[in-house]
Amino acid sequence: MENRAGKGTALRWAALGAALLCLVISACAPKEAAQSETEPQPVSVSAPAAEEEAAPPTLGQRREETAAAAEAGRENAEETEAAAPPAAEEPPEETDPPAESGETPAGTEAEAEAEAQAPAGPEPEEPEPEDESWKLILVNAEHPIPEGYEFTLMELRNGQHVDERIYPELQRMFDDARAEGIYPFVNESYRTAEEQQAIMDEYIARYEAAGSEHEEAVRQAREIVALPGTSEHQLGLALDIIAEFSEDSWPTWQWLKDNCARYGFILRYPADKTEITGIAYEPWHFRYVGAEAAAEIMERGLALEEYAAEKSAAEN
Repeated sequence: MENRAGKGTALRWAALGAALLCLVISACAPKEAAQSETEPQPVSVSAPAAEEEAAPPTLGQRREETAAAAEAGRENAEETEAAAPPAAEEPPEETDPPAESGETPAGTEAEAEAEAQAPAGPEPEEPEPEDESWKLILVNAEHPIPEGYEFTLMELRNGQHVDERIYPELQRMFDDARAEGIYPFVNESYRTAEEQQAIMDEYIARYEAAGSEHEEAVRQAREIVALPGTSEHQLGLALDIIAEFSEDSWPTWQWLKDNCARYGFILRYPADKTEITGIAYEPWHFRYVGAEAAAEIMERGLALEEYAAEKSAAEN
């Protein structure tokens, strides 16, 4: 028992001595040995931030990042230069910028003074109003076509011709009629003097064949056909219109009579105006006179001769 007690006491003293030895060694060791191989993160001395800032990159890391960014930028620049269109040339700089309001550039003071002293030139003349007398030209047995009367013809799809000035309204009238199921067709339009004479001769021959004397046949023919030089067909403003797909043209003529004024046309030879016009009733014969005149003529039931007389009296 004593031997075991002595051994235990010796062991305790040995353990205590070992502990004291460790303390002495630790106190005498250099401070550098206590530091970690990895440097600790610096602690900010400024006001505490919401989140801890990341450690700044080392110099080597910054160089690597710069080199990588430069290489990437060079590659992008080469791709952009290859894809981009040629740059537009910049406009030349203005050597003399305009003066501000109320100021005159020094180089133009003399010019401005001379311009102010120069007499004002004549004011530009207003353009003369378009001559529209052609629309109301009156042609009949007492009023032949004026010498030197000129106009330009336009050919229609069926080979007929009209004064080109009436074509837009003629086309619009036909388009609107077709939209309502009416299909008008220009059967006769412009005629030369020779063609007009040929028609007159044909009618005279018909009446003579029916038994009339020559003078009577001429009188009868002139009720239907105008003498050359006195026919509106020679103006390119008159049209003989029939139905295109039907032998019954009355629906077409009725539609035209009711609507023609909207497009500047009139029924030229009404049934109740034969004594004034000198021409028998022709439901197929329409004449262009312009929208304003056509509206009044058709609304009041006038012949062109009556309208022209009223207009002439008002002007005089």
